[in-house]
Amino acid sequence: MSYAPILAAAFVLWPVIGLLGAQGYGPLLAIAALPALAVARPKMPPAVYALMALVFVGWAALSDVWSPASRGFISGHLLEGDFAIRAAGVRILLTALFGMIAVAGALQIRQGTAQRSARVMLGAFAVQGLLVAASAVIGGPVVAMIYGADPLEQAKGAQNIARNANAFMIVLPILLAYLVARPGWKWRVVTAGLVLASIVSVIYDDTDSALIGIAFMLAAAAVATLAPKTGYRWLLCMVAAYIASAPVLIGSAVNLVSRLGIELPASFQSRVWSWQLVISKSVEKPIIGHGIGASKTWRDTYADHPAWLAQLPDFWSVYPVVPGHPHNMALQIWAETGLIGAVLTGLTLVVIGFRLPAPETFRTDIRYAIAGLIGVVVSLFSFSYNVWNDSFWASIILAVCGIILLARRERTSL
Repeated sequence: MSYAPILAAAFVLWPVIGLLGAQGYGPLLAIAALPALAVARPKMPPAVYALMALVFVGWAALSDVWSPASRGFISGHLLEGDFAIRAAGVRILLTALFGMIAVAGALQIRQGTAQRSARVMLGAFAVQGLLVAASAVIGGPVVAMIYGADPLEQAKGAQNIARNANAFMIVLPILLAYLVARPGWKWRVVTAGLVLASIVSVIYDDTDSALIGIAFMLAAAAVATLAPKTGYRWLLCMVAAYIASAPVLIGSAVNLVSRLGIELPASFQSRVWSWQLVISKSVEKPIIGHGIGASKTWRDTYADHPAWLAQLPDFWSVYPVVPGHPHNMALQIWAETGLIGAVLTGLTLVVIGFRLPAPETFRTDIRYAIAGLIGVVVSLFSFSYNVWNDSFWASIILAVCGIILLARRERTSL
């Protein structure tokens, strides 16, 4: 039994799930992982970084005990069709376990046996890219047609378009790496054209995190090129340092912007104020944090902060300062799991950085795909998702499986 066709079948659904709002990658990972049980050969004991990641997830799940957002582990009944896992920690733990199984299965794919499966995967990514480009052109009328005239409903449609663009950013490094490694200058032109088209599309799709992600992707690829022996180590250790110092680092940056009198767009300024509030919450429980999901219970509105409201239209007074979550995972880790969670996360990334082979040991396409994925994830990590969004992490794990699938494809150009 080969796991490659199973992965390819899962990736066929990738653009479909993205088009529907990108919230179904968790179930897709589970579906892809179950057949891997027949081929996976996890080494025992597990790798140190895998154990550390599980310890962090376990700590996050334990924090549900003191979280004000705790709603119990499950709700509903299987037979009645309303069963749901309400505890975010449990969902993340299941995602981690399914992810380990899927990656173990992907690693069992024999070299040279993934030719067709890799093409199917790349074709699915290209289809999603076309959908993202189409949404930039006709997204407005389509949203109005599907969601009606209600501005709030249309906002949901616009958010789904942005999520699809973000999901495409996660696999864009794989598609670009495949193209740039192909021989001939025409493929360099095609690669540059795809980058430019992606930039234009995400601008029109109004997702700043995806736009920043493209910049980070290219910067990470440059690091892997300039530091062929230690590039991944530098990238992951810098991310670890960023997480470990997030409250001080982001707080200092916010204060510097304020002192310099730099005016930010209203949407980004509101995010900065959200970060300031989250930093102040982190100080209240610096060691263990407030518990998983606690940020969704922080009900401060702009009316509670007159100095901020004075810079905004009056109708902002009823809006929450923290809109469900901080939109910065590093700060959310600090606020909800404390110093313990931040240290566990940072150390896990450091260990991965030191365990990953040097960039120069990989084929050109794989080298750039790994670096690019790191860059994109840092952007989405910093500006978009709830850290407990299992669908987001499932999409990252599936992208890792996609890189492995691409690596198992033989190609003449290195």
